Amino acid sequence: MNNIEILAPVGNFDSLKAAVLNGADAVYLGGKNFSARASANNFDKEELKEAVKYAHIRDVKVYVTVNTLIKESEINSFLKYINFLYNIDVDALILQDVGMASLVKKHFPYFEIHASTQMVAHSLEDVKYLENLGFKRVVLARELTVEEIEYISKNSNVDIEVFVHGALCVCYSGQCLMSSMIGGRSGNRGRCAQPCRKVYELIDIEKNSKVHLNDKYLLSPRDLNTIEELDRIIKSGVLSLKIEGRMKRAEYVATVVGAYREVVDYYLENKKLNVKKETLDDLYSIFNRKFTKGYILGEIGKDIMNPQKPNNTGLYIGKVIDIDKRKNKITLKLENTLRKGDGLSIGGGNVGRILKGNKILDVAYRNDIVQIDFKEEIKVGQDVYKTLDTNLLDRARKTYENNIENKKIPIRSKIILNLDEYPVLLVKDYRNNKIKVVADKKVEKAIKVSISDEKIKNQIEKLGNTPYVLENIVIEKDENISIPVSVLNEIRREAIEKLDNKRKNINKRKLIKLDIENKGVIYEKNKNLKISVRVRKLYQLKKILDLDIDIIYYEDINTLEEAMALCDKLVYSPPRILRNKQYYVLDKALDMGVDKFQVSNLGMINKLSQSEIYGDYFLNIFNSRTIEKFKNQGLRSICISPELNLKEIKEVLKHTDIEAEALVYGRIPLMISEYCPMGVLIRNCKKDKRCGICNKSKYGLKDEKGELFPIAQDMFCRSVIYNSKVLCMIDHLKDIYDAGINIFRLDFTFEKEEYIREILKAYIDIIKNNFEFDEEIKIYEKLKREGITKGHYLRGVE
Repeated sequence: MNNIEILAPVGNFDSLKAAVLNGADAVYLGGKNFSARASANNFDKEELKEAVKYAHIRDVKVYVTVNTLIKESEINSFLKYINFLYNIDVDALILQDVGMASLVKKHFPYFEIHASTQMVAHSLEDVKYLENLGFKRVVLARELTVEEIEYISKNSNVDIEVFVHGALCVCYSGQCLMSSMIGGRSGNRGRCAQPCRKVYELIDIEKNSKVHLNDKYLLSPRDLNTIEELDRIIKSGVLSLKIEGRMKRAEYVATVVGAYREVVDYYLENKKLNVKKETLDDLYSIFNRKFTKGYILGEIGKDIMNPQKPNNTGLYIGKVIDIDKRKNKITLKLENTLRKGDGLSIGGGNVGRILKGNKILDVAYRNDIVQIDFKEEIKVGQDVYKTLDTNLLDRARKTYENNIENKKIPIRSKIILNLDEYPVLLVKDYRNNKIKVVADKKVEKAIKVSISDEKIKNQIEKLGNTPYVLENIVIEKDENISIPVSVLNEIRREAIEKLDNKRKNINKRKLIKLDIENKGVIYEKNKNLKISVRVRKLYQLKKILDLDIDIIYYEDINTLEEAMALCDKLVYSPPRILRNKQYYVLDKALDMGVDKFQVSNLGMINKLSQSEIYGDYFLNIFNSRTIEKFKNQGLRSICISPELNLKEIKEVLKHTDIEAEALVYGRIPLMISEYCPMGVLIRNCKKDKRCGICNKSKYGLKDEKGELFPIAQDMFCRSVIYNSKVLCMIDHLKDIYDAGINIFRLDFTFEKEEYIREILKAYIDIIKNNFEFDEEIKIYEKLKREGITKGHYLRGVE
């Protein structure tokens, strides 16, 4: 329990100092490439070197995020970058890409790797898979409860890291394609445009009408804040408490890290929690979108979301109790401290003078009734929040500005001063780093007054703005000697410089110069063309049974036995998110005699290693290294990521001989979430999930451009938000085939019953006619009228 790590976000060097000097045990940061926060400032190579040196000297570890999916053309530059990070002594890498993780372990077997939350680890099976892949640590999905986390911690051998504070994603991380499909900015490539923070309307599709709500930001989650129940998380067996916020200012990092450091230290020492009101107020003041204790501590539904406002809410400070429009003043009854210069949620710029009766104040407190100058439109009774706290920002900055070192490392020293010999200074830290410095001027006999022990000690302990404090000094000297103070100062400075250089290299690595060759074998493609179809329900299956299909993926476990009796081409397609207890669906299928599965998460691969398995595109397959890893683990085929364009697909597939599938028709799921907009917004659904009402209704989200995104639920009542347009590549099948794809896949979701057969038959006919396409095909005309997309096949993502 005493090994609890506070892991802080760092977006620039000021944030690094703020994190380190306020008590972080480790920091995570990104370079200019391959980082899942591409819009953060991030660090260039020289800055990374300095960041590692600065952190290591002060006993703080550095983890670098390389947690994007890597394209085939980027593999060489990725490996060169990893080589650089290894040689500058970065402590660990945070990765998303399975293929790249395999390459790192191959070329840098002693480089510690952490599985990013983008890898969607949400079960013990996921964690076991990652452990077998060589990961030392796994960052669990933010949707897991503390009980699930405890179960995983107790039954795995990896270190577990969880988010405890900061922004939440409404979708399972690593499974969101919304930003990518709408605007070409992929979250899997670090360029999320945050469509969850945009305005949406909830539409009743069956009634073709808007559901009237007071809220607009229907996908915007609150910010996570677990500090008041942090003991429960620590007791679950996690190692690392992760704070989100690489895009945040340094003052935010200082405030949040300092708050969690204070609370964790008190708990570890006293075995109980003590969260001061002032600490909580600081967390509210520095930034929040309203706080939630999150899924991790059992909150769900409306307690997770903030549909009123997608940005900073601030700290509640009171209500407007009167308005004087003639004097442009408002009267506030304060519930918290207000200072001159603070910013308020009601606008109007920063607070100027504060009036209390006839007095002009710089600060007013709880229960004070005060007036402030104000010209904006406002109502009596309106709540007022402080969104900018000038005093807090000043306090935060003072913890890391002006080269102040408030985190001191104890060192011991010994100085030897023998007559007519060169002075020797020995320095040692608790890591057992030993430094020896010999001066270039000999000790002389004192002419008048010999140098005293006190004078020597005073000079050696003058460590100023270094991160060190002299804990002990042994002075060994001859009697009646003299040595200039400047010599003592010089050997002290040299010793500290050498100690810095030793301390920056924590991992004691030998430098590696990787001879990078990633040409790979080029395979002749297997052109055995196949058609696969995914259906959700029995009625859909019955519509297509007599058509010429090679593989049918079937989703409904409740009618699976009946479906198997009707068709021998069936492959069971389980829900893509399976939490620990939900793996019973796979056991149920195995008990039925199912031996073919479509896998969509890493845990399924681990669980179903003895079965025939086919990889879905939710595995985020971006490069040939990932494909080869999955192939070696038994996958019969893979479905390529829908974020790659035709040129990129061709480049990937020429390096593998696995059967390759691509989606050529279907409504792509953009998000999967534990949050159900229909249930929460319409009937305040909270504890009684799977009531069945939502699943019988049809709703969608309409954005500001008028695009309607249908919503459905999986069998565990998770919301799946689908693209507003259907992917239709019926006119580009030859191009896809020429790129190396030999399995064309069609997914059916909301199609009218009579459409399913017509659509599928049109695809089959075109394939049989050597890809000859007729623009006037009736079903194509219908689809175009309803709205189709080419996805990323013709454009791709950055």
